[in-house]
Amino acid sequence: MIDALNFVQQDFKDSENYLLVGDNDFLYLFIKNRIKRFCGEHFIVEMFDCTEKSTSEDALIASFGEIDMFGQDKIVIVKNINKLSKKNQDFVLQNVNNESKKVYIFVDHSFLIFDYKSKKNSIKNSFSKKLSKSMTSVNISTPFESEMKQWIKIFSKELNLTIDERFSNELINNFGNNFSEIYNDLYNQSILGGDLDSMKNVSVNFQKNKQLWEFNYAICDKNIEKIYETGFYLMKQHGLPYIINSFFAIFDALFLTKINNGTLFEGSSRNIKGNVVKRIASSSNKYTLDELENAIKTLNTLDKKIKTKKIIDESEFTNAVNGIFKNEG
Repeated sequence: MIDALNFVQQDFKDSENYLLVGDNDFLYLFIKNRIKRFCGEHFIVEMFDCTEKSTSEDALIASFGEIDMFGQDKIVIVKNINKLSKKNQDFVLQNVNNESKKVYIFVDHSFLIFDYKSKKNSIKNSFSKKLSKSMTSVNISTPFESEMKQWIKIFSKELNLTIDERFSNELINNFGNNFSEIYNDLYNQSILGGDLDSMKNVSVNFQKNKQLWEFNYAICDKNIEKIYETGFYLMKQHGLPYIINSFFAIFDALFLTKINNGTLFEGSSRNIKGNVVKRIASSSNKYTLDELENAIKTLNTLDKKIKTKKIIDESEFTNAVNGIFKNEG
């Protein structure tokens, strides 16, 4: 399996089929569009989704046997291929390579399994594993932040932008490995003409996301005053669920790191974006295991309340913070 970063930098080959496996929707769309551009505008696109058992899957199977009177080239995109029913799996395996006029893009949006001994990702679904042996397989998992400078170079080249090291670091500091935010900001700069002087003025998006990092840093630092300050600011813009999601991500990573004796594994930080991930290991020492368990329990209770009752966001946020840090100050 090839990583997405390496895949987009290599030359495309004719008559290839593709299996994209991983959780990142942006990478799926980016690579899909790259393949479409390579194939050319004369290719028409058909889309199927194997979660729609009664309709889309039957149509997919039927498409293997149809005869195109006009000999049109096609790109056939099949989402959630890992959910294809067992009765049709052998049929797809036998026929997918017999289509001279079709390029298949199969997509399995599942998380990959990471083996910490071999330091490699592997495909979880058995059918997707079989497909991977007969086509180009690409890992579209959200990458580590260390790869983002290379991705920024790729995006900048595509958008005809020339950016400096400072601006690249600014993007990563504020957006981490959030592809959508990084690409959108670069796209906005390309509309302005890619003027480096205009890039020195940090955009509104930067300020909005920077507040989120300050909130996450405050949790890591156990800075209750800062948690209140940034939490109320973010809540007014995005609502209480936005705050709760961030709380969950940080406390979950802190908890998993704590029970692993201060070791931060990849899976523990999957939902965390930005440089805050670098603080998790040391910050886990600022909390006891009981405090982290209590925090997660408190957040779970609030999450259920949000989904079932009419609440006042400010009051519930205050109660949650008081409940999490009940033994502090």
